[in-house]
Amino acid sequence: MNTMQYEAQASTIRIEDIASNDNNRLILHRLKRNSGDDEYNQILYIQKLNDSRITIQEVECEEDDYTPEGAYDMGWLGYFIGKNNHLKELDLSSFTRADTELIEPLLRGVNNNKSIDKLNFYGTDLLGGRVFTMLVPFFTNNDNFVTISTEECVLGEEEARLLALAIGSFNSLTDLTIINADIADEGLVEIITALSMHPNMKGLCLNGNQLQKNGCKALSNLLKYSCTEFEHLNLDNNEMDDEGIDALVPALKKSSNLRKLMMNDNPSITTKGWRHLASILEAPNSKLNELYIMGNNIGMASNNIKDEVVASFASSLVNNRSFLSMGIYDNNETITEKGWRSLLNLLCDTSSVNSTFLSNHKLAYVTGSTDASLKPLLILNCRRDKKEVAMIKILKHHNDFDMTPFFEWEFKVLPLMIGWFERASTIEMPRDYEAKASLEANIGRKKLSSIYQFVRGMPDMYVETRLRQELEEIKAARLQMEERERGILERLGRK
Repeated sequence: MNTMQYEAQASTIRIEDIASNDNNRLILHRLKRNSGDDEYNQILYIQKLNDSRITIQEVECEEDDYTPEGAYDMGWLGYFIGKNNHLKELDLSSFTRADTELIEPLLRGVNNNKSIDKLNFYGTDLLGGRVFTMLVPFFTNNDNFVTISTEECVLGEEEARLLALAIGSFNSLTDLTIINADIADEGLVEIITALSMHPNMKGLCLNGNQLQKNGCKALSNLLKYSCTEFEHLNLDNNEMDDEGIDALVPALKKSSNLRKLMMNDNPSITTKGWRHLASILEAPNSKLNELYIMGNNIGMASNNIKDEVVASFASSLVNNRSFLSMGIYDNNETITEKGWRSLLNLLCDTSSVNSTFLSNHKLAYVTGSTDASLKPLLILNCRRDKKEVAMIKILKHHNDFDMTPFFEWEFKVLPLMIGWFERASTIEMPRDYEAKASLEANIGRKKLSSIYQFVRGMPDMYVETRLRQELEEIKAARLQMEERERGILERLGRK
């Protein structure tokens, strides 16, 4: 039926005459009622039943699952979806090429909807990409639509091309997910290039495809030369190698919006590539706080190389104050105590009080770590107050505080030091630290020891500091006089 025929019958049609399944009827009633008060009117799953042994009457579905009965009910379902202005998400699952007669009437109705903001396809044949072509009126007329996702839907060359063309008709895409579509590198280039028309993109997931050198170059160009700034990027399981990493890293270093990067299951990347990737954590503009490189068999050649990769990431995080979480699960077998120790030193450098203070107090999650000494430090870093975190690490790992570096502050440092210890005595310590009474006595002892060091060492250091300052002042005055002398001689010479 065409739109006019649906309109003519809409006021008199009985839902019971459209569908035989009770759950389907309930969904049709909800869509027709078009009530925003009904939470089940926000999302709709349409799942094709492909087991011929089960009749539609025998199907037990969730309250928001619709099971197609034929072209007739799918046409009415599409009509009610098109009229509904509260539906937010539409999912199509398990349709095959033989179900074209079900998909076409549904999509004709969907094209009239202006409330759906997310469209998902799961395990569904995309009819050679014609699904995207049929939905162009929906993409063009719906200002609310921002997210499209395909999972377990194979996208060949033609499907990828038609999806790229359809992306051009979207008003404002923010998230694109393509999982396990096995798209070739050339197809990904077309899709990625089309995203340059959408400066509000927040997330891109290309998990389970074939993103290789040219695709990585296209993605790099998108990040460098367009207004598109991703907040999360998923490049898992993409057969990526060092060439792809080399193409991406310069653009990732310049990205100031990227918060989450997933690079799991790309075992072709070698130690060289991982070292290069680690360098993005040193970039001044980097706001990355989550990185996942699980299942990569890092450094397959030897333990030294595997540990070196972990050490590279630890080194890159020394001055990073935004990074929060790192996933390295499934690389466990290949990382030794030496590799974990580089992360331990990053979290708490005990070489001096100042080094401990300047340690990384942000990294709180390292998925896959087997080193028991890392866990308490990671838990400690979960605390919001990073000054407290630094205090606890200092108190736990330093019995005596060397006050010598602070003598140049003269007597200004004494009240600051006393205040520091007083605040430390009020902090809630971790359970593994020590008993409260013992802790208070320990803090008191350290405070007295520091005051003693200061009082004993200050006179000599004070005199030495003042003499050095006077010597510098004399040198500066001498240079000034020499400069004046040269100026006078030049003036006399000209006369």
